[in-house]
Amino acid sequence: MDCNLRPYQEEVVQAALRGENSIIWMPTGGGKTRAAVYVTKKHLETTVNAKVAVLVNKVHLVDQHFAKEFKPYLGSTYKITAISGDSNEKDLFGCLVKASDLVICTAQILENALINMEEEKHVELTDFTLLVIDECHHTQKESVYNKIMGRYVEKKVRKEGNLPQILGLTASPGTGGNKQLDKAVEHVLQVCLNVHIKTCLIKESKQHNNRKQTEAFKLIEENRKQTEAFKLIEENRKQTEAFKLIEENRKQTEALKLRSNEQKETIKHFRKGILNLLISTSVAEEGLDIPECNLVVRYGLLTNEIAQQQASGRARAMNSVYSVVAEEGGREIRRELTNEYLESLTAKAIDQVQQMSPREFRLKISELQQITVMSRIQAEKKKDEREQRYSPGQVQFQCRGCFLPVCSGEDLRKIENTHHAILKAQETFAVNWWVFVKCEPKSSQLKEPKT
Repeated sequence: MDCNLRPYQEEVVQAALRGENSIIWMPTGGGKTRAAVYVTKKHLETTVNAKVAVLVNKVHLVDQHFAKEFKPYLGSTYKITAISGDSNEKDLFGCLVKASDLVICTAQILENALINMEEEKHVELTDFTLLVIDECHHTQKESVYNKIMGRYVEKKVRKEGNLPQILGLTASPGTGGNKQLDKAVEHVLQVCLNVHIKTCLIKESKQHNNRKQTEAFKLIEENRKQTEAFKLIEENRKQTEAFKLIEENRKQTEALKLRSNEQKETIKHFRKGILNLLISTSVAEEGLDIPECNLVVRYGLLTNEIAQQQASGRARAMNSVYSVVAEEGGREIRRELTNEYLESLTAKAIDQVQQMSPREFRLKISELQQITVMSRIQAEKKKDEREQRYSPGQVQFQCRGCFLPVCSGEDLRKIENTHHAILKAQETFAVNWWVFVKCEPKSSQLKEPKT
């Protein structure tokens, strides 16, 4: 299949096509992934010994990007491999990277391979020529994205080999919770720093933005008297009353709280129209390939401006409505209004970053880099002090609910640098594991030893 872009998509990929590190910012449904496919295609065509890694932050996105985006456009020409924690081949990641032109994987899979020295599993960042980071606004603090980019910066400073070009994708970098423009600008610059952007942030094109604003104002005007959830349900009581609709579609409606394969099948049925009502947790806000919806109703959710923008972006069908069901004057409404303000603040912050001269941008990034390095050193120092405060045998895990002992620090092991397991003698393991489950592990906490 030919990978053709719309004019606004062509506009936002220009920096990436020149080989520069860049971020593409476009709203949900704007075609960020398709733009990334186009950049990947051109990169593979024009770069000697090209090798691309597409990193995602959720398991289901591996197969989604593979099946719906990259395989249809690149599968006939290039060797593409999709790997996640669910894949049996993850233990051969190093070998698969060598045999592939393009690897689509969760960021944790790559992080594990970077620190694992076994030949079949190990890879280096310098093995790749392009890294595509999906939902790159998650490149924050202790996230796995940030760990990978931390290694990238270390190698850059040490001048260790040719590092890959970086392409970040996001619906919104957000403001980091900041409500002042200068702090929001600093947050956007921090995201740029974390993704190692050295020139400028690529935002959604003016053409696309203006088109979306025009459509938005039309929709707001057309639906001004209909956009309140209770009014909409009341006016269409006989057809759209929530409980009746749920009852009529009970046998066809499936929740998203399902195993991975069932979840994919549910989304597929919803996309094809076999299902017309989808009830989901916040998992549906980001990443899932959900089609244009006529009505999006959020109920009882307190999220940030990024999640709100992603959720409202699902209501993309003609004359669609995005509604919030909440108590008037309640905290959900207050949070929604705050998020609307922060969304507009994000746009202003990005616009301000866009208007910076290359010299000013580099100076700002350099200042932030120094602050970030010092903060990281201080955080590592405090972490080391905490870890050395007690020996593992002195630390005891107890249930917060019933205070029964679960295990000591000596009984814990870290598997694949991700999972924590309790290793004890077989006769006591079962008892403690039963206690751990019955007492709900989420409620367990680390207790300091009594003196």
